[in-house]
Amino acid sequence: MNIVRVVFEEFLQFADEVFGFLDGEWDYPTFVENVEKLLDDLGKKLCREVLEAADVWLKENPKERQGWTVVRRDPKSLLTPFGEVHYERRYYYNEKLGTYAYLVDQAIGITPHTRIDTLVKTRLVDAATDMSYRKAGKQGWSSPEDTVSGQTVMNVIRETSLAASPIDSSNGKRTQTRYLHVQADEDHIKKQDGGIALAKLVYTTDGYGRGWGERKTLNNVHYTAGVYRDNEVLYQEVYESIDGNYDIDSIEKIYVYGDGAPWIRGLAEYLGAVFLLDKYHINKCITESLAFCPELRIELLQAVRAFDLKAVKSVLSKARKAAMTESERQRVAQCRRYLVGNWDGIIAWKEEAPYVIGCSAEGHVSHVLSSRLSSRPMAWSEAGADQMAKLRAMKANGVSIKEHILRQNKFGAKLAIAVKAALPTQRERLRKVSGEVLGNMPVTSGSSAYMRRLLKQLNSITII
Repeated sequence: MNIVRVVFEEFLQFADEVFGFLDGEWDYPTFVENVEKLLDDLGKKLCREVLEAADVWLKENPKERQGWTVVRRDPKSLLTPFGEVHYERRYYYNEKLGTYAYLVDQAIGITPHTRIDTLVKTRLVDAATDMSYRKAGKQGWSSPEDTVSGQTVMNVIRETSLAASPIDSSNGKRTQTRYLHVQADEDHIKKQDGGIALAKLVYTTDGYGRGWGERKTLNNVHYTAGVYRDNEVLYQEVYESIDGNYDIDSIEKIYVYGDGAPWIRGLAEYLGAVFLLDKYHINKCITESLAFCPELRIELLQAVRAFDLKAVKSVLSKARKAAMTESERQRVAQCRRYLVGNWDGIIAWKEEAPYVIGCSAEGHVSHVLSSRLSSRPMAWSEAGADQMAKLRAMKANGVSIKEHILRQNKFGAKLAIAVKAALPTQRERLRKVSGEVLGNMPVTSGSSAYMRRLLKQLNSITII
């Protein structure tokens, strides 16, 4: 392990950069740019040193690799946050298992064909939740050759397991609430084959809390989202989310708010909840269906707000007679089916008035799903839309995508053991070399009084 040599070589380069800046050789932006490059170079060199040191340690300690014999040594390139790292590692064969393996690669959690390290993957996935795959692959690289293609970003996302993360609680206790509110809606996403996929969003809350000024905010919002072919899977995930966030025994009643879609009513039935028809969709249905007759439209709105089913049917009958075209008659009939078929969800607003809250599902769908999936001209595969919807919900829940992905990867302990085994020797070498190098640098006896004082102070520091 040549960490001492690497560190001091890089230190001398840093010193040259600092001196050049102080002498007015570069302007400040150029100085920062050069320092960034040097730091990236240092990171790549240290990664290579650590990986190759671990490889040597495994070779020299057969007990740590029982059953594995060396076959050959091969080069490897791995994209890291510093840029592309080139290193060599040994290829082993295990006669008992009949398998081959790069043991160092296994120790850092990569396969033989992996070209991107895990930390870079976490950053690509995180960036792709807010921008296109192509743009995400270009983010954060100082060197153009280190950019990642949009296809690679998509593959990384597809490989990422998005199993529900455990609920993190600062005090380990579930929230207690008498009334739980579950709101649901869907986003219509254009598919690559020309069809439409429905990305479903469900979120839970225990009501309103304090906001900025007079604005209301929802307490303890937790999202569940995805393209669910099987609604039972969605219902189970929502229930597990509730169980993870709340003390279920404290909940007296659950309310499910939505537009009356079968899957939303099915969720209400699954949870044993009271269904409420979203007022936004009530108004939208009436406005669109009776646009040809403003007077009857106002009358119908008043009848609905008065929770008078008889009056609702009477107004719709008059609207059907007033319709001049078949299209208008069909819209009136559709409105009747919608209002009468979901009347239980309308009357519930009156019966449960002291306990219910407003429904803001449309806004949440826009913020969590539409802004990435459907607000711009783009098309998705169903699998891609499902993954992205889940990622967006995960991020909206405050879950760190980086930590979520890292928890899924198992890293071998041999790498850490190898590095720790070399540390005592490296520390001793560092003590000796630091005094020799710093004490013999020409600048310490040069004309720059400031630099002389600074480096002499560094020379006097005991490095541990």
